[in-house]
Amino acid sequence: MGFLLVLPILICGFIYCKYNFYDKTLIAKYEGQSLYLHIAMRGLVLTLPWLTLVFLIEWSTEGFFGLAELFEDRGFTNSKEQHLFSTMLVTILTAPLYAYLAAKVRFKITRYRHSLKNDFLTRSFILETMLPTSTHQALLLDSLFNKRLYMFSMEDRKVYIGWVKNFGNLQDHDSNNDEGFSIIPIYSGFRDKDQLTVEFTTFYDRVYDAVKKGPISGIDDGTEDRCTRASRADEIGSLFSISLLQKNIVSMTFFEGAYWQEFKRNEIKPEKDATRI
Repeated sequence: MGFLLVLPILICGFIYCKYNFYDKTLIAKYEGQSLYLHIAMRGLVLTLPWLTLVFLIEWSTEGFFGLAELFEDRGFTNSKEQHLFSTMLVTILTAPLYAYLAAKVRFKITRYRHSLKNDFLTRSFILETMLPTSTHQALLLDSLFNKRLYMFSMEDRKVYIGWVKNFGNLQDHDSNNDEGFSIIPIYSGFRDKDQLTVEFTTFYDRVYDAVKKGPISGIDDGTEDRCTRASRADEIGSLFSISLLQKNIVSMTFFEGAYWQEFKRNEIKPEKDATRI
């Protein structure tokens, strides 16, 4: 009988953590005992009120309208434990549906509590405000949700300026290092190996104009482009984006075009001979 009590706890905990976005993302960062304890804790919190409700239903219907006596007649239990057995069995059978609905309701509560318009914004809100993230992930999420320009310096000395367009699911154990993401590029270039200065070589807004004016672009005058009235970055992103890996990021910094131009005007480049000394 003790096994019948543990089983709904495990079922409820597993189903809830599988379908509740917050817990599904959070447990991806757990391993070993921490993972099992988290699922067991969620299952215990869910099972106790559900078990109480099923017990009250069993009591008010006198053994689920004779189901308890049927189990006794068929030899599944004895007269002393027939009500407990039927209560636990019904709890186990209904636990998956109950836990699934509880997960969906919890997600909807978060959505309406914070006045979020759709499920995508709700997941974004949970990722940004309710879950622990690494430094890089926090900046990537800031760029994704707030459309902030960031400069990404990579291990191969390539440099990209752009908005984050898409982000990994954050549900892999190695997501802190290996998760991919895509950006809508504005500029790209490289960092000089000796002087460490940044030089931009590609200006994607110009590329966008060139592609759009081309006879084989398939865009014509842009009237059929779904991003015609969108922001400039969205228009560029409708044509192409660049996929990168978090593990290749050396540094990230917020980028402001006006400040960058002012910095470049006052930049004093070191002499090449001096850098070789």
